[in-house]
Amino acid sequence: MFTSITNDKEHEEAVNQLIQWNQAPDAHERLAEIQALGELVEAYEIAAGHTPDPPQTLRGILEVEMFKRRIRQKNLAEMLEVTETRLSEIMRGKREMNMDFARKLYTKLKIPADVILTIS
Repeated sequence: MFTSITNDKEHEEAVNQLIQWNQAPDAHERLAEIQALGELVEAYEIAAGHTPDPPQTLRGILEVEMFKRRIRQKNLAEMLEVTETRLSEIMRGKREMNMDFARKLYTKLKIPADVILTIS
């Protein structure tokens, strides 16, 4: 199908194809195709300067981690050994991050300490 992506129109078509393949019931059977197309999309985005800046907020960082790990907030709360309510409050800024939570971000999610200190 795609051997390279050379313009924004092809990029948009490739992204739409990735979405369709990922949402299809047989997605597990297309893993090689999904990965290959994902690599083409990523290569085009890097070459075209479409890569976003890394998130600057705790919420953004945690949302990226959930996306990368393909988990929901409930699963992230379990990983970090906190209640889902507490994690939600921290992500929305209604509760401050304490040292224990910061330590778990570092040890369990491998978020660099300097990033954690910057956002706290």
